[in-house]
Amino acid sequence: MTNIKTKVIFYAYSNNALDHLAPYVILCHQKNMHCVVIYGEDFIIHKVKPKNNIVKIFEEQNIDTYDISHFEMKGLIQIIFSYLWIFTKNIEINSFIPNFFKKKLKGICNRIYEYLDGSSIGKNLALKLLKDTEKVFVFTDFWSRNKKIQNSFLSNIKGKATIISTGHDVYHFHHKPMSAQDKNFSEDIALTSNQWEENYRSHIKQREVFGNLRFSKNWLNILDKHSSEKFSEISSKKNVLIITHNEKYTSDWKRMFKLFHKLVKREDINLRILPHIRGMSNLEPPNEIKKAWDKTTTLDVSIKKSDIVIFWVSSGFFEAVLRNKKIIYLSFLSTLDEKFIWKKNAPPNIIVKNETELDKEIDNYSKDKNYDLDNSCFEELIWPNGDPWSNVSNFLDKLLKND
Repeated sequence: MTNIKTKVIFYAYSNNALDHLAPYVILCHQKNMHCVVIYGEDFIIHKVKPKNNIVKIFEEQNIDTYDISHFEMKGLIQIIFSYLWIFTKNIEINSFIPNFFKKKLKGICNRIYEYLDGSSIGKNLALKLLKDTEKVFVFTDFWSRNKKIQNSFLSNIKGKATIISTGHDVYHFHHKPMSAQDKNFSEDIALTSNQWEENYRSHIKQREVFGNLRFSKNWLNILDKHSSEKFSEISSKKNVLIITHNEKYTSDWKRMFKLFHKLVKREDINLRILPHIRGMSNLEPPNEIKKAWDKTTTLDVSIKKSDIVIFWVSSGFFEAVLRNKKIIYLSFLSTLDEKFIWKKNAPPNIIVKNETELDKEIDNYSKDKNYDLDNSCFEELIWPNGDPWSNVSNFLDKLLKND
């Protein structure tokens, strides 16, 4: 482990970005780097809150975190927004305040946010974090020109620090080719999950294939260590988890809810439905499935509790691969069905084409049987060159040595 003191800044615009950045934070911290985590756009508008388990890990390790209350806010509108944001945050944790009032405050925050000078906020934040330091690395999931604060922050960091992207999901389906990016608006280094992602990010000069750190065994062990969930309950029922996605990536929204209604009536399963954070976090489910609709349990805990994990687009299911869970892919609900890289090598019992086939797979699964599951089609996308934790650790050592 190196003794070199280096500042490393992590810009997370939302929880899906934070999921992929958090293990990098801890790995850098273990190498005696000064780590700073910025909670960006989705946290600023109160769309989401940082996940409790990750917050707990950061607090235990004394990781510095920056929310809007730590930003350099200049101008009347920015100052008003900052105080309103802090007030809304404090109100939200008060169980005696009616939910409609909390939603009202969030709505006001969102409306004022549209009038903020994101370029100014991002620039001031960059200047503040670059102050009194010589060696800086910046990690982000993906540089988006559409996120005004992030774009300004990275633009003002460019040339003064090394910008490294980690991706905000596993590259497991074919995307449209990425057009050539202006060199002033692209990361310096891309850490990619696999060869397909490396090709996709060809506009970035330096690309490394390390696998996906979020789905490394070391990170899952850290998550397990900080889990406060109890698993003492014993049930003969099969625990079925559905990892959903929003309407854009769901081929038939009505059919999806019809399936939920059907599954929740089955007496042989305990059903849990995880709404996707983008586009579904504020969605109110029909009364029939409200008990199964789970907006509070984290993905890692939900997967640990499950016997069967069902998905149609989300990359979160890769955690089920590492935890050796029975995985079922609903091809009939996916808008990306023909684009998945792993599909051609997937065992036939993973791919389900209709509700009847799904019923059969659930019927045939037994909690008392030890299955020799073949998930190799997924593993090659997250572990192409061995353990991602070792790969990234070695990269960081070289980065520090050469810088």
